[in-house]
Amino acid sequence: MNIDQIKLFIQVTELGSFKKVAEQNYISQRAVSQQMKKLEDELGAQLFIRGHNSITLTPAGKFFRERCVTITELLDDTSSKVRDISLDTQFLLSIGYFSPFDTVLIRNFIPKLPTTVQYSISEEGPEHILSDLLMDKLDCGMMMDNYGYKIDFDKQRLQAITIHEDQMVIGISKHLLKQLGTNPRLADLQGLPVIYYNNEESSYLKESFLASLGPKLKFAHVERTTSYEQMQLLVSLGQAISFYPQELIRKLSTPADQIAYVLPQDYQNQKFQFKLIYKKGNRNPALRKLISLLK
Repeated sequence: MNIDQIKLFIQVTELGSFKKVAEQNYISQRAVSQQMKKLEDELGAQLFIRGHNSITLTPAGKFFRERCVTITELLDDTSSKVRDISLDTQFLLSIGYFSPFDTVLIRNFIPKLPTTVQYSISEEGPEHILSDLLMDKLDCGMMMDNYGYKIDFDKQRLQAITIHEDQMVIGISKHLLKQLGTNPRLADLQGLPVIYYNNEESSYLKESFLASLGPKLKFAHVERTTSYEQMQLLVSLGQAISFYPQELIRKLSTPADQIAYVLPQDYQNQKFQFKLIYKKGNRNPALRKLISLLK
């Protein structure tokens, strides 16, 4: 399967005829039919119901068409963005992040960069960010530090700038909070799993949460969810609890979440930082502009 086949397939679905597609592309009707048959054989599914003078899509064909349209739109958008990127790579800046809270901070400083700086932003797990920085695949990345334990960035040949300090609070279902009272204890919640969002398999946040809880508080499960929306839903329904930066969650939470963000009596002084990290010796002028801006 290739992009030309996909585009030909979309054209067939729009015109409803192999003959019309053949005429538009100055090829034989047999060639169009063969390409569509080859596509069906590769997918292992019938895409068309072939009539005497017309064709219609099967349910599988309709689903495949939706995906093909998405693929071609994404490819066109990507091609456009690639063309727009300056050939002068000294003003390109690649940034990695791993949580929705990082994006709040990124949105704060990106507009302050000079218009000559073009940037790309990618969502990755914490370990992935550290690896890509050391392999020069990223210029900088967002990292949470001093929460449960402190990362020795210097030992990893990385430097860090603190760009935000926050207090960790606990997200609890508002319905559950009514049962516990306005000043609950974290120990009262140990029957619930602790969940966190990360788009990749990663132990970083799990280890941070466990370290921050200390030896006295034991939770049965600390589990990763694959979407931020799923995490919010489970917490809203009282199926789990989660940890949130107090200031940044105010910018992301909505009344529909039905989550109360509280600081339990037995979970105090959980302060930490969000840091921008980068590899020592990275002389990218765009990165230097960002560092001077943040300092």
